[in-house]
Amino acid sequence: MRVLKLLHHHPEGLHLKALAAELSLPRDKARKALQVAWEEGFVVQDPLSKKYLIRYPHPFLELPEAPEDPYFYQELAKEAYQHTGHRAYVLTLRPWGIHPEATYGNRGQRVWPVPGEQGPVTPHAHASAGARAILAHMREEALRAHLFRFPPKPYTSSTPSTVQDLMSRLEEVRRLGYARAKGELIPNRCGLAVPLKTASGEAFGAVGLSLPEGKECFLDAPESCTACRKCLGLSTVLKEVVSQLWPSSEA
Repeated sequence: MRVLKLLHHHPEGLHLKALAAELSLPRDKARKALQVAWEEGFVVQDPLSKKYLIRYPHPFLELPEAPEDPYFYQELAKEAYQHTGHRAYVLTLRPWGIHPEATYGNRGQRVWPVPGEQGPVTPHAHASAGARAILAHMREEALRAHLFRFPPKPYTSSTPSTVQDLMSRLEEVRRLGYARAKGELIPNRCGLAVPLKTASGEAFGAVGLSLPEGKECFLDAPESCTACRKCLGLSTVLKEVVSQLWPSSEA
């Protein structure tokens, strides 16, 4: 119980050493306590950061099952890049959070910042186009659980920093059929993503692009004849890639 309480207050997870220190326990005893929580399905370990955390988004909620095929995600990212010329990436929903599966494109382009160390993009999902494409198609109870653990916070002046702001962005995703982010996580970079959905309509992942930030977005300034309209064409291309490689996504 102490392990679960501690991890509840650290939604991004803790390494074994830090967890043992917080609980004033020898590592062996902390590891045994984690093992019990693991076997009961309450705790998981992120394979990238190696941190332990409470099962995402909540121990009693099941996630849509993502295919266990790394070549599928690599092919998605590669096709997205080859059809658009922009660095592409794939995210999936996993028991430890929103997980980066694959990326493809120019090495110099940043896709997303990972504060401190490599790991899930879950903590800044509200500011990421790829993660928002997933959040917008989550079941209501799963989205509520996510927001409870990872309430929105600002990364730049453009980041949606309240639940109301985020819900408005998620409604836009559902209306447009794609997610966009303009300098909300990485200054001077835009993001564009489309969901990967199960036959029931839940998202188990997303395919996204990292783009240079344009001037005005046509969605924010529809009357401007100089506003950037890249999202219109690129979102159509992404949907076509998804429909070819994952038809059940209904792209």
